[in-house]
Amino acid sequence: MASRKRRAIIIVSVVALALVGIIGYRINSNIQAGKERAGRVSQGQVVTVEVAAVTRRDVQPVLSFSSSLEPVWSADIASKVDGRIDQLTVDEGDAVSAGMTIAVLDMGELSAQVVQAEGNLFQARANLEQAELDLRRMEPLAKQGAVSAQTLDSARTKRDLAAGQVRAAEGALALYDNKLTGATVTSPRGGVVVKRYLQSGFYAKAGSPIVTVADISTLLAKATVGEAEIAQLKLGTVVKVKVDALGNQEFTGTITRLSPVAAMPSRTFTAEISIPNQQNILKGGMFARIEVPGQVHAQAVVVPETALVMREDIKTVYVLTDDNRVRQRALKLGYVGDGWAEVLDGVKEGEKIVIAGQNKLRDGASVRVGAPGEAGK
Repeated sequence: MASRKRRAIIIVSVVALALVGIIGYRINSNIQAGKERAGRVSQGQVVTVEVAAVTRRDVQPVLSFSSSLEPVWSADIASKVDGRIDQLTVDEGDAVSAGMTIAVLDMGELSAQVVQAEGNLFQARANLEQAELDLRRMEPLAKQGAVSAQTLDSARTKRDLAAGQVRAAEGALALYDNKLTGATVTSPRGGVVVKRYLQSGFYAKAGSPIVTVADISTLLAKATVGEAEIAQLKLGTVVKVKVDALGNQEFTGTITRLSPVAAMPSRTFTAEISIPNQQNILKGGMFARIEVPGQVHAQAVVVPETALVMREDIKTVYVLTDDNRVRQRALKLGYVGDGWAEVLDGVKEGEKIVIAGQNKLRDGASVRVGAPGEAGK
């Protein structure tokens, strides 16, 4: 009983495989036949096309880069000394000028230290004055033999020690004066407060940022440039900058810096573009696209960009022959843009190519050259 079931299963499987093979063969045969019929129809049908002659013109490539905008200057503003913030005069978004007070720390303890240092200095100067008077009295007495040489040497030593104490007291006073000055935190440069880290009443540690100030009157775009493109960039070149977030609004920038050494291992360079922002339209962090005019290719062979036809990832054109047929020819292209494609190899100046109606063409098809607007009919 089991053997009969196995034989039945084997027979059904063989029949099913045979049917699948027959169906697949018929489908493939129909597809091939359809292609052959379409080819014969296209070969026999005359298609109206528009043609133009391959010409020469100056081509100026446009190099495109992308970058995020960043302030021309940005710094964390911190205090020089530890202390509680007594006053914080700015907040995020506030404009500041160079030398403007950002924050004031509690100066009570520092002021007391300055007063103490001043008192120590007065005392040291008084000790020095007394030591100098004692030395001046000792010198004539020593000449007369009234005092010993040892006593005179002791007077000189006291005078020198007093002079040293004066210098030390002056240094201590300068140190505390500097700390007292450091309790008033100022901005070294004009800009805008872009970040606030602390507020009034917080204890600020020396060197810890209180706010971040950035100068956004000029923004920088730092583009990464390949080694094949860096030679085409020149300092001072005026470039176009487009910002997606502002509806592709166009701004003008200038190349102000080119890195002299490539970053390894990518072998890329950095081009720095400065963009004036006097109206504060641009914001730091926005994404921008930079278009840099390249070196002009004088009198290059060109074809209209509309004439290009893709064939297996290769760009081609249909070239008109003397018997009103077309031949599809592969091209080696240079720069493509502004409606034109620079041809490095594939066609010659003066050859006629199809610029409209090529969507109905095949290699070797018969064509009729029509007036503009008649192509494809």
